[in-house]
Amino acid sequence: MNKILLVLLVLPIMAGCTKYDNMLRSKDFTHTGCASGTGTRAGSGDSDKSLLILKYEDGDLRVTRTNAMLNCIIKAGGEVICETSVDGNVIHYKVYEYQKDGLSANCMCRVAEMTSVVKGLEVGKEYTFDYFCSHGYEPITFVFKEGFVRIEREEDPWPE
Repeated sequence: MNKILLVLLVLPIMAGCTKYDNMLRSKDFTHTGCASGTGTRAGSGDSDKSLLILKYEDGDLRVTRTNAMLNCIIKAGGEVICETSVDGNVIHYKVYEYQKDGLSANCMCRVAEMTSVVKGLEVGKEYTFDYFCSHGYEPITFVFKEGFVRIEREEDPWPE
């Protein structure tokens, strides 16, 4: 009787794990860390502009952000965290700085590149990509299919 009870208790837990494995998630998030210089603006030249690149890659969505300005607390032991979730056809993708004590530094630094792979998308389905890192890009609506590439240039978040 105890074995049957144990099996009945474990089955819902196993089902929950299986369901979780099939949920949309970001994988293999990497970043280049802070560049040597710090500042308060994203830069003034076109080569300094931040790009958000969405690309179909082997059935997954590769998300790359270039020249992002983040709080330089990440130079002092802070982390860069990437959280991804889906709500219907909306992909919520958030990147932020995290320091265990909750502090931030009074400076910004350029991160040359951040990238990850979003798994679990359906080919042929229309999605809206809602991206946030320090501030947001406008949501991007696209049909996820082989050959898909979308490059968005960030407007200057700190105009003079």
